[in-house]
Amino acid sequence: MEDLNVCSPIVPAGSSIGSSREVDESPPDASLQEDQYGHVHGGASEFAFLQFAKQKLASVPSMSIDFCDYPLTAPAGPSVMPPKQIGDLLLQTFFNFGLSTSRFIHQPSLTEDYEKLYDPVSIAELGTDKLALIYMVMALGSHYSTLQNMWCGYSASVQFYHMADQQLQKRTSRISISSLQSRLLVTHYLLNHSRMHEAWSLFGVVVRHAQALGLHRRSARAPANLIVLETRKRLFWAIYIHDRILSSIFGRPCALHDGDIDQEEVTLANDADITPTACRSSPRDTFCSTAALFHYSRLARILGMILRQLYGPESRSHSIQELHKVALTFESKLAAWKNDLPTYLDYTKLPASTMSTMTQRQTCTLKLTFSHASLLLYRPFILYSLEASVEKAPSLQGWIKRCHDRSIDAANTIVAECKYLAQRGLFSRVFYLVTYLQFAAIGTLFMYCHLWPNASEARETAEEARMAFPSGVEGDLVGQRLVATLKGSS
Repeated sequence: MEDLNVCSPIVPAGSSIGSSREVDESPPDASLQEDQYGHVHGGASEFAFLQFAKQKLASVPSMSIDFCDYPLTAPAGPSVMPPKQIGDLLLQTFFNFGLSTSRFIHQPSLTEDYEKLYDPVSIAELGTDKLALIYMVMALGSHYSTLQNMWCGYSASVQFYHMADQQLQKRTSRISISSLQSRLLVTHYLLNHSRMHEAWSLFGVVVRHAQALGLHRRSARAPANLIVLETRKRLFWAIYIHDRILSSIFGRPCALHDGDIDQEEVTLANDADITPTACRSSPRDTFCSTAALFHYSRLARILGMILRQLYGPESRSHSIQELHKVALTFESKLAAWKNDLPTYLDYTKLPASTMSTMTQRQTCTLKLTFSHASLLLYRPFILYSLEASVEKAPSLQGWIKRCHDRSIDAANTIVAECKYLAQRGLFSRVFYLVTYLQFAAIGTLFMYCHLWPNASEARETAEEARMAFPSGVEGDLVGQRLVATLKGSS
């Protein structure tokens, strides 16, 4: 990275702290922004952050955070199940590619129900909730599949989605584990299909249903079925992770509060080792497919703390010195989290070539989320560089410079990882989180370049990533909207 003694992290090149024409003296907490619907986007959101940067420095181009939900065209033909051979492939694709890090569906149990779907005698045993879950698994399996046939791709996935929705609408007042799993998958599906606002609204229902089932609380009695017990824990922590991720994307408060939660962490056990009467844990450094969810949920906890302390209303009442102390605590927590990763998930040491496809996807998700949490931790202090009070606190200038370095490092890591994903085909088709995180990283790099025009290396990285970005968002209308936003911010 270029020498920041040349591009001072304390005073932006070409600007004056005292100039009201160049720098807006509003509080450095990235004030709330509104989209075309009047929906609020807070400072953690990249949309709001870029808007706020525009308010702080006149050289940043104007941009719009307006984006709408795009329609999911209903299938014209009748709802028809694929041949079982194709269905088997869709099921396998889901478990390999769909939510491979947040594994909240017990694969043997789902496979058992899926087999009944193709048995004329047993299909009657499947209720509406289980049918909805199977259809949503197929919808996402079809979404992620690279096969070229009538059962794979956009149109087929929309058909499976509508089949699942029809089942869920039959018993809207009844909540079960299967219906909750289905609705969480629907949320994920909507995010992948350019329906961000609907996904946000539906996720609120998911949270309330989870609370109604008591998933946020530890089981008070001995479990009658260990598969059910572990599924409840996995499902809750998957919802918890989604809550923190969506909060960071929209810049809105988290729906789940840590003080209300005493649910146990997931057991480190593979699906095959969990039966109704027994649950055999995996040794520490022996591969476990659930370990990624275990560590992902811990990372999400830290992310939630960062969002609350550095982006919530409380941050406005704290001095930069107080926020510095808080940030140091989170910096230590993130470092401890990374050091606690098991060998097979340690992306800092293990070569990707030695990992399976599933493990590569899991480590990529953890790496991207860690980098995004780091970006959210350090990024606010870039804007603090514009405050005259920083010049009066020379003891913080070293910290401010470190925040600049770490913010750019985190953004560069996300850009490099997304490039790797595209080259290896690890995230086939649209994956909303990868799309958004890449947008946030590139947007931060461009904003940094407007503040410090001599930061040529950051601009080159941002330009290269922006040029490559469109290749990953074919058919993703929100992704294409993000590309257009980046063109305007460059």
